[in-house]
Order: sequence, then C-alpha cells, then structure tokens
Amino acid sequence: MRKIISILVTVGLVLAFSVVAMPTSAQTCNATVTLSSDCAGATGVTYTINFTSPVTLLPANDSISIDFAAGTTFGFTVDADIDVDGFDVDDIDAVVITGTKIVFAVPAGHPIIDPGDNVQVIVSKVKNPTVAGDYELTLDYDLACCPGVTFDCAEYTIVPAASTYGLFWDSEPTYSDIAFDFVPPFKVCGQDNFPGYDLGGKWLNLFDLYLMPTLIGCTGPCGTTNVTMTMTLTAAPAGSNVTLNLSGTIYNLLIDDALTTEIDMGDFLLGANTTMVWNNAIHFDAVGDYQLCAEVICPGGAPVCPDCSSEDTVVASKCWDIKAYQHKDAVKIDLFRKWNLISLPLVPLEDPNFIEDVLAAYSDPDMILAIYYYDQCADAWSVWGNGQSSLDTLEDGKSYWVKVEYSHTDPLLAPGTAVPGLWVWGTPQPVPPNAPAAYPVCAGWNMVGLTGYDDGTYLPMTTDALYFWNLTLGQLYAWDGANQAWDAVSGVLAANQVGEGYWISVAVDGMIYPP
Repeated sequence: MRKIISILVTVGLVLAFSVVAMPTSAQTCNATVTLSSDCAGATGVTYTINFTSPVTLLPANDSISIDFAAGTTFGFTVDADIDVDGFDVDDIDAVVITGTKIVFAVPAGHPIIDPGDNVQVIVSKVKNPTVAGDYELTLDYDLACCPGVTFDCAEYTIVPAASTYGLFWDSEPTYSDIAFDFVPPFKVCGQDNFPGYDLGGKWLNLFDLYLMPTLIGCTGPCGTTNVTMTMTLTAAPAGSNVTLNLSGTIYNLLIDDALTTEIDMGDFLLGANTTMVWNNAIHFDAVGDYQLCAEVICPGGAPVCPDCSSEDTVVASKCWDIKAYQHKDAVKIDLFRKWNLISLPLVPLEDPNFIEDVLAAYSDPDMILAIYYYDQCADAWSVWGNGQSSLDTLEDGKSYWVKVEYSHTDPLLAPGTAVPGLWVWGTPQPVPPNAPAAYPVCAGWNMVGLTGYDDGTYLPMTTDALYFWNLTLGQLYAWDGANQAWDAVSGVLAANQVGEGYWISVAVDGMIYPP
C-alpha cells in the first residue's frame, strides 16, 4: 500500500519535541494533531500533525520521528513512496517503521527548514487504537550534527466505536436531593391521597423509565439496526397482580402463568446520543417485595463494529427492587455541613434498616463521612464510617450524630451551610401485627429520637404529656445544625424539630412510648 507524508512549510509557533511516549509532569504538549475520525478501531484515518521547528533541519541529513500511541497500526509498509512537499523520496532507507514509530529524513533537494518554520505532517491510512481514552503522540529530531534533544507532543482523544446505554427509573413525585436512580417504596391500593391517578378504582404510582447513553460513542449500539426492548415482572408475592400503564397501554402482570409477565415494548433505532423516555404508572394489589426488569437487545448480525456478533447482544439491562407497602410516607431530614443530631421521624419500612440502604437514596452519599450512636444502657459508642463498622443500621427511637462534609463538591462551605436533606420512608407506628413502638432508656444520658407524624401532618408535641409521662426527666437537649450549637429544650417540641435527635437525662431506667 502507498503512504503519503507531506511536509508543508508556513508561518507558525515555536514548539519543543520529545522522544518519550507519555508526557512528564514538566512537559507541555504544544504540537496539535487532528484526526479524520476519532472512533476507536477506525481504519483509514488521516492524522494531521502541526508543529513549529525549533531547530534547523538540513535536507538529506536530518530526520523527524513520530511515535504514535500504543495500539496504533499503519496501513502501509516501508517500501511505500513518500511525497514531501512535492519532493519524491523513493529510497527505501528514507522511511523506517518500528512498531508505532515512523522516522523519515527531510528529502534531498528540499529547502532548509529553519527555526520558526511551521511544519505539517500528514499521515494517512492509520488504524486507531481499539480502546477509547486519552492518547498522546511524541515527536523528536535526529540531527546529523548533534544528538536530538528537542521534543514535543500532541494530545488527542479516542472515543468509543459505539455508545453504551443504561436504563434509569425516575419515580414521581420527584423528591429533591434524591438519587436519580433510586426507586422508593410504593403504596398499594386504597391510598388515594398519594399523588398518582385513578384507573378503574386503582390508584397508580407514577414513574418515568429512561433509556439513555452513559458513554457517547461514534454510533448507536447497534449501528443502523433497531434494538428490541422488554419489561418483565421477575418477582412478586404469590397470587399478587401488578397493573402497568406503559405510555397509555395497560398490561396486567402476574408472576404465575395465568397473566403476562413479559411485555414487548417494541423496536426502535438508537443513535449515538438518543434518549428514550416512557411515562408510566404502576399498581400493586398486595403488600410485599416485587422486582421489575427491563432488557434492551441488539439482534444478532447487527453492525456493532468493531465487535460484530452473530448472537443477540444485551445493550442495556436493569432490575428494580420495589417494596409495596400499605403506607408510603416520606420525610426529609434537614442536614448541615459539619455536625447534625438527627432521628428517624418514622418507623422504617425495612428491618433491619441498613445505613447503606438509607444512603442509596441520597444524592451525594460521599458527603456523609461518619455516623455515631451512644448506647447508655451498654455504655458504648458505635460508629459507621471513618474506617469503623460497629454501627450498620438506623433505628427509630434513637438519635445519631451525622458528620457531613462537601469533600468533593465544595470543601470551602462554612459549617452550618445547608446541604441536601436525607429522605426517610416509613409509618408513624409499626404496622400490625407488629407491636406499637417502645424505646428503652437507662439512667443517665440517652440519645433518643421521637416520631411525630400524625394523620399526614406534623404537629407540636408536648414532651411531658405525650412522650415522657412515665419518666422523671432531667434536661433535654437538641442540636442546632445551622448554628452548630446546643439548644436546650423544655415543654414543647415544635413541628420544625421533627427529624432532630435529642440527648435526655433520666433518673432511672424506663421506656418511652410514642403516641
């Protein structure tokens, strides 16, 4: 195969050249390179490299070498003719190719290249590396008069040959500060005060399903071939029924064979940057744990180069675990940078309520650095985070110190700055046949939490009448996260204190019985 390399002398900038493959910390890449295609694995690519000669290059004596990134290959051999600015170079010794490096001499008869002259090298029929990422090529000189000590480099990016896609579930109502892909628990039938809509006496929970690129490549995941998509009910309580309204089409799903468990959502073309959205509503007729799965398939034989396959290929797949409960209440606990003293204002739906599961709904879980709890009855601290794992669950009736930092987003925020809140799902009291809540305290200081949810509304709560009627209290303290200061409390816990934690001192061991 023939390869054309041309050097054109124009006006330019002064650059430096390198013999190393990757830049050092002190190296700045001033040369530029433009690719006719930046797709991974693309063939027949033309690289146009521009740099400015910092030295004098003598025809027939001095050479230029270009070391391409690892994984680059060439569509020509060393017996190719070279054309340099109209000067033919037919001598096979004029071009040497070793691995990813090409070396060629300035042709005899070519004008001298002086310092400050802009040089353009065009290398055609190159095959890009097959792995997407950031790359670099390096250049240097081989001067007949002296060792080559001047170098430069050019940086460029190879993008994936095909986009990759993911499936995302966005539940409604959209809670602020919540993780995008978090699926909260849903209500079952009869909960008409939940923001959904009525379908023949059944109240449905709303959600949107997204199919969207997670990494943008040169083409869609199946090229010009349509993908197919299915949604399947893969787990449900025995005998339960799920009604799914998928963009206006009603489906009845059951884990048994009596009803459909798999929905054909049709076929469609995915481009390099296509987002598909389905507006949905779902109804569960029984309390319990469910799982819905969606799968996007690229049919066998579709042009998914450079990895074409004769078999069906999964483009995207995701399963969502959903808890359907008779009650679905959500409360957001305010958080501030630095220290927070919080409690769960609702009895959690999950038992045990693992911290990792709670933080799965948090928009930036890395902000939560540590959680501490002191057990007066055991006279011991337990800790989650900071390299410790003696605490792994959050329980109603207890309060917790939560240390919050903006370690990644903005480390300069002042203490007391409001940060995303923490959402909690649960019920005011344990659902029967579970016994009503009761929380033990021991003589001395206790970290306690007080549920305070009444008929959908937070109400002021008189501590002595509702919570501590059977106890002899000492002092009750809350923590003001906004001001990072203690707040002595007596008499009434106001509505805006719901979700806060408390330190209380009691004279003797006893129990707290929430109303």
